[in-house]
Amino acid sequence: MTAATKGQTGGGPREMSSPRRDRATRAPQETATTSLMGARSIVDAGVIAALTTLASLGFAPAYGSGWFLLAVAGGLLVGIGPALIGARLGLTRVNTILVAIASYFLFGTAFALPQSDLGGVLPTLATLADLARAPVFAWRDAVTLSTPLLEPGHLAALPYFVAAACSLVSMMLLLWVAPARPHAVWPPTVALLGPLAVLASAIFIGTDDSVAGVLRGGIFAVVALVWLSWRRGFGNVASKDARRALFRARALGTGVLVLVAALLTTAGGLVASATVADQRVVAREQITPPFDPLSHTSPLAGFREYSKLRPDAVLFDATGLQGGDRIRLATLESYSGKSWQIADPQQSLEAAGSYTLSGRVVPSNPFVTASSQRHLDVTIRDYSDIWLPSVGVPTDVNLTGGSLPERRGDFRFNARASGGLLTSGLQEGDTYEIAALVQDLPIEGQLDNADVVDLAYPDMPAAPAALVERLQSYVAGETSPYLQLKAIENALMAEGYFSHGTASDTVPSRAGHGLDRMQELFELRYLVGDEEQYASAMAIMARQLGFPARVVMGYAPEVTSEGTTEVRGSDVTAWVEVPFERFGWVAFDPTPERTDVPVNTTTDPQSKPKAQVRQPPQTQEKPDELLTSADERRQEEEPDDEETLPGWILTLGASLAVPLALFFVPLLVIALLKRRRRRRRQHEGTPDLRAAGAWSDSIDRYAELGYAVPPRRTRAQTAAAVHPSLASIADRSDLAVFGDELPTEEQLALLWADADASVAEARRSVGFWRRLRGRFAFRRRQRAVSWRRGTFGVHRGTAGNDRPGGEHV
Repeated sequence: MTAATKGQTGGGPREMSSPRRDRATRAPQETATTSLMGARSIVDAGVIAALTTLASLGFAPAYGSGWFLLAVAGGLLVGIGPALIGARLGLTRVNTILVAIASYFLFGTAFALPQSDLGGVLPTLATLADLARAPVFAWRDAVTLSTPLLEPGHLAALPYFVAAACSLVSMMLLLWVAPARPHAVWPPTVALLGPLAVLASAIFIGTDDSVAGVLRGGIFAVVALVWLSWRRGFGNVASKDARRALFRARALGTGVLVLVAALLTTAGGLVASATVADQRVVAREQITPPFDPLSHTSPLAGFREYSKLRPDAVLFDATGLQGGDRIRLATLESYSGKSWQIADPQQSLEAAGSYTLSGRVVPSNPFVTASSQRHLDVTIRDYSDIWLPSVGVPTDVNLTGGSLPERRGDFRFNARASGGLLTSGLQEGDTYEIAALVQDLPIEGQLDNADVVDLAYPDMPAAPAALVERLQSYVAGETSPYLQLKAIENALMAEGYFSHGTASDTVPSRAGHGLDRMQELFELRYLVGDEEQYASAMAIMARQLGFPARVVMGYAPEVTSEGTTEVRGSDVTAWVEVPFERFGWVAFDPTPERTDVPVNTTTDPQSKPKAQVRQPPQTQEKPDELLTSADERRQEEEPDDEETLPGWILTLGASLAVPLALFFVPLLVIALLKRRRRRRRQHEGTPDLRAAGAWSDSIDRYAELGYAVPPRRTRAQTAAAVHPSLASIADRSDLAVFGDELPTEEQLALLWADADASVAEARRSVGFWRRLRGRFAFRRRQRAVSWRRGTFGVHRGTAGNDRPGGEHV
């Protein structure tokens, strides 16, 4: 082999330049470049942070105060920090995004949700759920809920998420895309879309008020334009005079730009305040918020307002009623211990349904047995609530007159409850028509052996002891659900006395239907109350028996003819409904007749044997049939306190699981890929390809540690440029590929061991961050080609330019 040939293949080290001398020559230039890039990155990060903070001031009217700025600051830290760290450590873009996601969940509690139970810093399951929910649901809730946006919790994380996501995208464009295109203007220009997205988000969820909108917009534009004009530097301008001239021109242009922007901002602010201030378009005013029944007071809580305060007021006129018809106002399925109300829609109970937008033909309710129909015309007079008076099970609701035709978008209907409402409320003069089916009444004996439908209703608190004790005496001896309910209905009607608590009543009757009122109702010698108390008491008793009872509030006017009926406040009533298989909802009316209450007896306590003999605890004498499935399930699932870990340990473990998983799962995937790459190179193919694989594997691992591997060089040249310990591996790989004899298994094993030792030595010589980068990086070189004794071999996954020596050409 000639000297020239040796020089081409790396065999003549004297003809190669010294790697140490080359590095010494390049060091000042690389240091200057790195310093310039570092300074530029800091300036870029400062500009993005300033523009994002300026844009986020628009959140102030929606959140009511400036506390959201802490969340914005945390978002900037989570967005800009991982981008700078990823660029400094040479992480891939995917790994940088994973670090940002882990930081988002790790620091979200401290910056956005500081009300955590773990000192306001460590995340909990609740705060992690809010942080995960914010990117999806916070946008909808922010424009549909009233301001200030304090609840639910994920709304507080919205500025944090917006600042983090937008600043991360902008910085990744400036740190990854812009350096590859140093003379292109579009990367930094596109990076400005991040702060602009924050500005648009603040406007989107804002209100009619604006925080110096024109001034903020002017400052935003000036900072962005000045940054774009100065960021490009002076390029290849080497002359000092030329640099001074260019500097003076840019400074003059910047001054003119600031002056013009100030004038335009001032003029624009005056014009805007005089002309378009009242024409501001707000998204929350264009979007119809979802109906939240819990924001309205339970209609049953206002029962006495009709019966006691407005008994003679004509609420509305109804045409088409027949004798015995009841007008349904609201169906109440949930009992909180204070009042009966609509089931919380957040629980998504199919049995309770939900009030959703509906057209004229309302959703049908198949759970009804009807043989008659009604056509009702209603004209509103002295009624102004949201609930739509109806009859039976409506099938068609036509909003005909008054202000209703223009407010069709406010109509909601619940097929499960067979009722509707108008979110903006009914007004005097409104008219509508209802076509409905009327549930048949059961005939005697028809439901004696029928089963009650098993429906999932919200749990209710424990019933008062006096009520449960009276219930046991009412249902004693009855086994059929229908007969048990009829026994309760008949007993309340027989033992109770009717009183609205008005001045004409002989004894007072306190309003309300909470647990305290229920306890009082059954503790006195005589039961005194009206439909509000009796319907509530029977519904609670039915729930104690495991039946899905609900309370219905409405009106029972006296229909004298088929003409128009005036419905007055004194017609208000309430009843109980329970569903039966293959029949439908059956109404029970436990309210007694309007009889006088005995005088001077309502304040005496009950004469019961328990005054002389102490009764055992209620939980011991409750019969098995009174235990609901929910009670049995709670008793069976009650954990042993001795075997339960402290709650803070579980919360801390769950809080740390997310960031740890985001850190270790990518490491595991990359480790598996590296192991597969090494196994293929070490054990697949002919001995010469496996020897080439040892070289390729070592050089890839060097590159993953951050060593600069020159492209298109021979093995000897690459070894000299990367690390001295690679020289022996390069020589033996060349000998195996180009030599006359194939290497033995012992030689291959020794070659791979030396390659591993070389990489281990390199790992010890670099710092911690480069070793960490090497674990996250995965380098896969192009496939290596080997010519040997006239054959052409390809080995995927190996590296190096295997070229035939001169004697083989």
